[in-house]
Amino acid sequence: MPLLNVAGEQLPNDTAQDDKTKLSIEENATLGGQALKVVYAPGDAFGNKGVGPSNWKDFVAVEFSAFNPKEQPANLTFSVRHKRTTSFQTRVDVPVKLKPGKNRVRIGIDEMQNVNGSSPDLSSVTHWYLSCDDSAPTLFFGDIWLVGDDKPAVTSSGAVGGEVRLSGTYKIRGTIDGKPVDLTLTPDTAATATAAPARAEAKPKPPIATDPARVARIRAAKMPPITKPVMFNTPEADAILSALEVFPPDNAWNQVVTDWPLHPKTKDIVASIGAQKFFRYNPDMAFVIVPPDQKRIDVEMGEYSAESDKGPFPIPENMPIEGWPVSYHRDMNRGDQTLLDVQRDKLNLGGDRHALVVDPVNRMLYEFYAAKRTVDGWQVMQSSIFDLKSNKLRPQGWTSSDAAGLPIFPAVVRYDELKRGLVEHAIRVTVVKTRRAYVHPATHYASRLEDENLPRMGERLRLRRDFDVSGFSPEVQAILKGLKLYGMFVADNGIDWAISVAPDPRIPNLHDELRKIKGADFEVVVAPE
Repeated sequence: MPLLNVAGEQLPNDTAQDDKTKLSIEENATLGGQALKVVYAPGDAFGNKGVGPSNWKDFVAVEFSAFNPKEQPANLTFSVRHKRTTSFQTRVDVPVKLKPGKNRVRIGIDEMQNVNGSSPDLSSVTHWYLSCDDSAPTLFFGDIWLVGDDKPAVTSSGAVGGEVRLSGTYKIRGTIDGKPVDLTLTPDTAATATAAPARAEAKPKPPIATDPARVARIRAAKMPPITKPVMFNTPEADAILSALEVFPPDNAWNQVVTDWPLHPKTKDIVASIGAQKFFRYNPDMAFVIVPPDQKRIDVEMGEYSAESDKGPFPIPENMPIEGWPVSYHRDMNRGDQTLLDVQRDKLNLGGDRHALVVDPVNRMLYEFYAAKRTVDGWQVMQSSIFDLKSNKLRPQGWTSSDAAGLPIFPAVVRYDELKRGLVEHAIRVTVVKTRRAYVHPATHYASRLEDENLPRMGERLRLRRDFDVSGFSPEVQAILKGLKLYGMFVADNGIDWAISVAPDPRIPNLHDELRKIKGADFEVVVAPE
């Protein structure tokens, strides 16, 4: 079943950067006929949206031939968006490395998973595309196919003889002693996963420099009375947040890292994330502020109940779900979606669906993963409670609503901070690949990869001190100055170099400005001994 019929001169119907990538059909002797010539713009993609087969579950693999005329490998990502995709974390991203010359690429359907490790809904694919890194290669592609089980999907890690193969399930079909066999073999990774020790720093670092002026400003502010739930994107919330002290002054989120020493492998770690990849943001993490006497309710616990804090919880009727409202109204152009629609997942999008509840008077924080409102009440897959008066961490080895075991709310860039001119705390950042390790203040890892060039959960990165921020808007300068002072924590597996910003309609679109910053503008730091 063709996804793209190049032999029939079918061109893709979608590029990410308004046709900056140039597409044409040409004869290519190496591929033996008609080929799609793709002159990539840096970081751009091509693919098909809303056309072709949508149910991929009945197939075994995606296959295509490609020709790389350069002497250097080309690094691509094959991405799939589906019915449950709501963010970068809930799409499929498969790295594809094209060596010089002709390549045969095969990507197993059974091996596809979302960036955050969850299962994609491949029965309802809406969009697929092949994106490049920032090297802007010129490549040639043959037909792109969904193939059935007529070929054995034997896979191994790495690239062999120009064929890209991915680790995972081995399918063997044939005959033994004249009898037909159809076997599926899955490598036993459980033993490997449990045998390798987690390299974690269980003990916090000693108190380090903080900003006394920040603490004095917050403690001098008078918190308005809170008598009802207050949404994050309101002037009332701004006034409350300006008087909220989030964690003690010496907490890791509040430590100034301007003079921290560099990690000995800082260049390697940055390179593993992508030194030339663009910096970016997700308008994702919404929250609601509740009064101290907010009614508490029980929730139905799901998959991660063993590593969850128990309720009841002060959840109000208007608890927002991740992305509300900007991601729905602006980015998805679904202004018809009400908050209740999003709470109930009316569009059946699935995804991480984080939900955050802040009690400023008692200085308590409640965070939920995969929150959904049903006719019977709320159901969540994970719940975490953080005491904002304390430096207490999650139990070692425990997750939170974030993969690193960290809180989300203290890391979110908010409107009141941008107006004040400085983000005065560490920020949350996601990367595609992390290491099977975590470092204080993280308590959990979410990877089986052992490469020491990959960042650990909780790894701290800082914007280079010599980076010139003067040409940016006041809002972006507030973020960049904060990244020099406080840095950012690797908090989850997701799109590379993406920080979390509140989905507040009052915050302007920051995308074009942030793209001027590259991964190479950051450095990995470690707490001084």
